[in-house]
Amino acid sequence: MNSSPVFYEEPYLKSLEATVVAVTEEGVVLDKTVCYPEGGGQSGDRGSVGGCPLLDTVKGKDGVILHKVEKPSFAVGDTVLVELDWDHRYHYMQMHTAQHVASGIMHSLFSIGTVSVHQGESLLTIETDQDEIPSLTCYAIEDKVNQSVREGHPLRYEVQSQKDVLKLPLRRSVKVESEEVRLVIIQDVDIAACGGLHLANTSEVVLFQYEGQEKLRGHVRLIFSVGKEAKKRIRENKAMVEQLCTLHSAQRDTLLEVETRFMDQVAQTRYLLGKKSERVASLMLSSLVGKADLVKEVPLVLWEVEEDIDMKQVATAFIQVEDLALCAAKVEKGKLLWMVGLAGKASTLVDFNASRKQLLDPISGKGGGKGSLFQGVGTGVPKTFFSSFTKVLYGND
Repeated sequence: MNSSPVFYEEPYLKSLEATVVAVTEEGVVLDKTVCYPEGGGQSGDRGSVGGCPLLDTVKGKDGVILHKVEKPSFAVGDTVLVELDWDHRYHYMQMHTAQHVASGIMHSLFSIGTVSVHQGESLLTIETDQDEIPSLTCYAIEDKVNQSVREGHPLRYEVQSQKDVLKLPLRRSVKVESEEVRLVIIQDVDIAACGGLHLANTSEVVLFQYEGQEKLRGHVRLIFSVGKEAKKRIRENKAMVEQLCTLHSAQRDTLLEVETRFMDQVAQTRYLLGKKSERVASLMLSSLVGKADLVKEVPLVLWEVEEDIDMKQVATAFIQVEDLALCAAKVEKGKLLWMVGLAGKASTLVDFNASRKQLLDPISGKGGGKGSLFQGVGTGVPKTFFSSFTKVLYGND
């Protein structure tokens, strides 16, 4: 019970009529299909079956092609029209073909091997066997791939035996164990065993663009855009540059210089504001200390920190006070930020580590510290934390 894979014979066929063989919880099985099942880094096809949305196409047990149809309205034995989301399919054919060209060129011209590939909704990624690839090399790969696109190399398929395939100059070993191996051959560019779908000619890739890189399992993973997506990203970047030029009243050739000056000004402004905020926090704490109750001649401050004061600024203000028992807290982004400071004589009033459970359990708190300052996060409201702190403080009195 399996679908005849018409997509291999006619990869550009967009629709066909098929007979429903089975309708199960796992998916719909047809006697034949144009829908490619997910595999080899290539997404499964989408579209419609019998007028019902086809959400995905996958391989089930024993290689059965399963069509993930939303609320199928047909039954076994019915004849249904199967239609592809052609833009989706063609996008993946472009990326898959571009990947073969790129991997072939990286192998033959740059001695860079391909470990794994993934074709996503917008970007193509190729994990290489290298731990470092300079940007100049990446752009050279981009140039060589685009040269192959412009040259228009035809692509064909061949099926050969495992024995004969071993004699060919493949860039990677064959992973399938079947006696017959399906080869994808891009004339003068690449030859590899592959079960995916590709374009008839490299010219259909249209455009290949290097987008960046990241580290994965100690390897460099290269990121590319292809075809319409590459054009879209180029135009988006152009529009962004134009908007930045307008925003900064700059020309394209002076934008980086203007933006650098602007960021320097922002950094300086942030620094000055930070210093002012530290001064405000210090003045507020001094005011609170002046009004505070004394516990064994040590001021006790319970401070519900204002929204515009950072807890780091509270800590900076605290270390400037000689003797102080400080319990500070504020709610920020749904979390309770807490702080306990025990300066000078206050260190004899509360043993934070010994009282940790009693202090933090009421707010489900986490955190710690060393010396005279402890801080972390929890839940709830400042008043709850203040209550647990005063219980510990006076319980030890």
